[in-house]
Amino acid sequence: MRSLPRWREDLEHQSRQPDEIAIVDAESTDGTTEALREWAAGDGRVKLRIEKCNAATGRNLAIGMAAHDRVVSTDMGVRLDPRWFEEIVRPFETDPTVEIVAGSYAIDMDSVKSPAARAEYYVEGNGVPQLGPGFVPGNRSIAYTKKVWSELGGLPEDLTLYADDSVFGMQMIQAGYKMAYASHALVYWSRPARLREFWREMYNYGKGNGEAGIRTPAAFRFHKMGFIPAWLVAPLTAVRTLQKMIGQTRIREALSRGDLVGLAYVPLLLWGNGWNVGRGYLVGDKIGEIRCQSCRARLQKRGT
Repeated sequence: MRSLPRWREDLEHQSRQPDEIAIVDAESTDGTTEALREWAAGDGRVKLRIEKCNAATGRNLAIGMAAHDRVVSTDMGVRLDPRWFEEIVRPFETDPTVEIVAGSYAIDMDSVKSPAARAEYYVEGNGVPQLGPGFVPGNRSIAYTKKVWSELGGLPEDLTLYADDSVFGMQMIQAGYKMAYASHALVYWSRPARLREFWREMYNYGKGNGEAGIRTPAAFRFHKMGFIPAWLVAPLTAVRTLQKMIGQTRIREALSRGDLVGLAYVPLLLWGNGWNVGRGYLVGDKIGEIRCQSCRARLQKRGT
């Protein structure tokens, strides 16, 4: 509920308006449901469904509700650039053969206040991805035709919470659909304030990837081959993350700002991120072996 008023305002002030707005609310208890009902009552474009479900199921339900052939997807809670919708639908209109448009995203720099958030910034910058062949689009900023959604079987609903859009995006690439890239179709996502919140996020990412069997850490591969015990997966993944990411840290920028505290948080952040990815992957793999075989079967190549 904290983010809904701003999200709605951002959407209503887009330079180009969507023809319809499909929202599924998973029986929120913080006032969101009531606010959405009020919105739907006053705006005929809003199609609202209240149903307890996970995010992937909710997105599939919303797409099924939509009457139009081209679907634009984002996450409630992000900030939308005023031209986001206009930019993400433009490729469809300039080239009718385009089937998917990958939008872009960036970190909401207003949320980069704490030492932990600044540490991530020194490693990741403003988080803008490099769009182009091989880029895996996610739910945060993407558009596609209903034909693509239908042929790929919708988003995988057997995952607990995370990685459904990663699997869906990988399917899009493997299927060879024509994809355009809209670098100006920007949304902004806020970052946590505390280390443990970053680590919880990375644990959930690791768990989701483990369920889906994608983005497998090297240490986990060695464990599955019988070379190392399970308890070594987390620390070895932490070492690898620290080794891989410390080299791209913007040390000079941190020093120029005199931000020694933020810089000191960098190794703590990276070590904890890697540790929790490894820990989450172990848990997710066990769940995936039982519950997520349908999702795992979607991709031609596992562990990519």
